[in-house]
Amino acid sequence: MRKMKKKISATLILCLALLVGLTACGGGKADNTADQGTGNEAAGEKVTVNMGFWGTAQDLKVYQDAAATISEQYPDIELKIKQYPSSEQFWNTLPGEIAAGVAPDFIKISNEGAFEYINKGLFTPLDELISSTQVDMARFPEASMKIWNVDGKQYGVPNSDMPAMFLINETMWKNAGLGDYPTTWDEVKAAAKKLNTDKVHGMIINLDAFHITNYVKSFGGGWGNGKTINSPENVKALETIIDMYNDGLAVTPKALGFGWDGEVFSNELGAMSTGGYWYKGFLKDANPDLKYAAIPVPKGTTNGSTMSSDAYVVLKDAKNKEAALKAAYYMTNDKTQTEFMELGYNPAVPELSKQYFEKNPEFKPVQPALEYSTDYGYPTDTKRFTDELVKQLEERILGGSGKTAQQILDDIQKQFQ
Repeated sequence: MRKMKKKISATLILCLALLVGLTACGGGKADNTADQGTGNEAAGEKVTVNMGFWGTAQDLKVYQDAAATISEQYPDIELKIKQYPSSEQFWNTLPGEIAAGVAPDFIKISNEGAFEYINKGLFTPLDELISSTQVDMARFPEASMKIWNVDGKQYGVPNSDMPAMFLINETMWKNAGLGDYPTTWDEVKAAAKKLNTDKVHGMIINLDAFHITNYVKSFGGGWGNGKTINSPENVKALETIIDMYNDGLAVTPKALGFGWDGEVFSNELGAMSTGGYWYKGFLKDANPDLKYAAIPVPKGTTNGSTMSSDAYVVLKDAKNKEAALKAAYYMTNDKTQTEFMELGYNPAVPELSKQYFEKNPEFKPVQPALEYSTDYGYPTDTKRFTDELVKQLEERILGGSGKTAQQILDDIQKQFQ
């Protein structure tokens, strides 16, 4: 899913609030040897588990294939798949489904914005279920598990991980006579000066929370779920962004009439940008002849970037939570993960992840970032925070508000005390 489509709508948040209210009113290898059952084996009955997700037709086929084979590991579970056209439709539909008693038992969701749902009690903590079902969570790397661990409780079964990237137009880079790719923002600035022309900007900086957060992470900062918004590290990151605009090195997509950074990059109007694995699929259609390099997000003061992670989470009102966890865990089996790998996802299973980077050699330089990339850390009121962050930076960079990075973050911090 491309980042320009990942903002959470106001409608979604309202529906989430309704959903939580309804909930409150309502009542690595596959684990083949430790199955504790679901309590229905004696009667020979099957437990029906429902999974909800939003994604492509190709995703649906992978899930349907997995549902058809789950009985090979869990003979007492029948798995049914429901596809929603979009995340917004999912959250808009879910309250009514809960009220009618037909909501999914578990879903697949991205970590960008997930803290809000966890904090409002929508998902079931999995720790006791992991113990009772004995699913092998050691299958997943520590970095993946941490993404879905909040206040010492595990909320997700990791499915895929991918660090943020820094994309470079390879042809422009070589034509400018530049050598090794940059590893720091100072090196990026120096390169941008040489890449700047009458038609091309050295840097594309999309004033979007995803991109801003990657600058923040590279200076050792983070939002701390709202507790560290105006930290010195975060201030330094925003100063770096503002300086690049002040020096004439960077452009926003909006200033050029585009919706997101990938469009500027594909039209070869910008030479460098933070971005992600979704660039590959987009560029394949938008500009198949464009040659690019993908490297880790450059350092401010440290190695740091965001991790985009999908996971399976069990809803608070799941009818049989143990069976739901087992079914969710089954989705991480090697066959299913390999099929998703063919669709461009990096599996959250180390051995399969190695294969992913072999199949996608253009992303190989980014592989080390799997070790240090971390969650977004947005406050609970995610949409309000990201909207305010973008608004204030746009007013500074596009509107000339004159506010310093410190003033911007101090102002936002006051709103999220």
